[in-house]
Amino acid sequence: MDNKIDSKFFKNYNSWAFGNTFKFGNLTNQRVVPEFVNSIKRLHFKFGHTKIILDFSEVDKIYPYPTAAIAGYIHYFKTILHIEFEFINPPRYLDAIHFGEPYKVNETPINKNDNCLDKIWLFQNSDEVHTLVNGLLANIRTAIECEAGVIDACTWGLNEIMDNVIQHSEAECGFVMAAVHKASKNINVCIFDYGIGIYRSLKKSKYHNPKNAPDAISLAVQEGVTRDKKIGQGNGMWGLYNIVTLNAGVMSIISGKGGLSLIKGNMKTFTEIQMLSSKQQATTVNFNLNLNKEISIKEALKGHELTDMYIENMEDEYDRIIFKVAEATSGTGTRQSGLKLKNEVINLFKKTKKPVIIDFSEIGIISSSFADEFIGKMVVELGFFQFQKIFTLTNMNETIQTIVQRSLSQRLAQSL
Repeated sequence: MDNKIDSKFFKNYNSWAFGNTFKFGNLTNQRVVPEFVNSIKRLHFKFGHTKIILDFSEVDKIYPYPTAAIAGYIHYFKTILHIEFEFINPPRYLDAIHFGEPYKVNETPINKNDNCLDKIWLFQNSDEVHTLVNGLLANIRTAIECEAGVIDACTWGLNEIMDNVIQHSEAECGFVMAAVHKASKNINVCIFDYGIGIYRSLKKSKYHNPKNAPDAISLAVQEGVTRDKKIGQGNGMWGLYNIVTLNAGVMSIISGKGGLSLIKGNMKTFTEIQMLSSKQQATTVNFNLNLNKEISIKEALKGHELTDMYIENMEDEYDRIIFKVAEATSGTGTRQSGLKLKNEVINLFKKTKKPVIIDFSEIGIISSSFADEFIGKMVVELGFFQFQKIFTLTNMNETIQTIVQRSLSQRLAQSL
């Protein structure tokens, strides 16, 4: 039973607390994270509460950052300090993303057709990072059209920063959430751990001696800075910083009492942030990329290019991309599946600039809505001659040919 000590009302910038209740003003502003940490510590250690009510009645918008970071802190408070939480008035989206109990990769099999976006994930080792990154990338490819280099940028950011959690945080787990915003055409990724923090990690290095947390973060975004070169080369945070700069995106790093923000090429550092504890300084890396702005990975990484096994496995001996519709697990019966495949093949071409052969072998029938969304709309959007220059349709049986031809005729007539 909870301790019956009454705490006085205290108001933060984005939240407030009374009794054993913490009330969120929003889940969009990064300032709510230190407010939450400070308030929960105060309610627990000063006023003795072991059960804390979280009130979301004022929350109407939810972003991956600060939401994923707060979910990670809740996990810490529950598992380490044994604080019990009760949610009241949570928006449906909070339940859908598993805010209170993040999805665990080792307990949630991830297949190609599973949606990994708009969920908070808990990961614990490199195998789980590999599985989760592949799932997220599969979703990004089918969710929206991306300019060249963007998917590679997402691959780099997810792999490198999640690997940092495994290699350097000394935490038992990390947390990640990614969301694609189709209206604004950007992707937001938040990666969090409640480990030792960047400052404490680099203080253990024989190569670097940061003076404080902001100094450590500034070092971390420089090329070749790492705690131990036997473990890593120190290019992950530096590479992501360059990628975000070239894309005119947004990036923030919060670790211990320090922080760094990068907005459209302008970098600022700040200090005196409320942290979890001197031992558990925690780290949050948040980045937004513009999906409609091309990124040169080679330029960002100073000549280094990523090998994409997803694409290499599709290339034939004539350097063409063979896209097999039968391997698309979303099916061929709905308009939604047609949109996913359209996004995927366009993203393949934008990245490779190679002809794409759309192979219908092993497909017996498709729906008219699928054909319209996948082929009809793509022809109209690209133009008939540009479509023919890029894409080739092959191995269609007579029934599929008829359905595609009818859908295409209707779509072209409508556009004219």
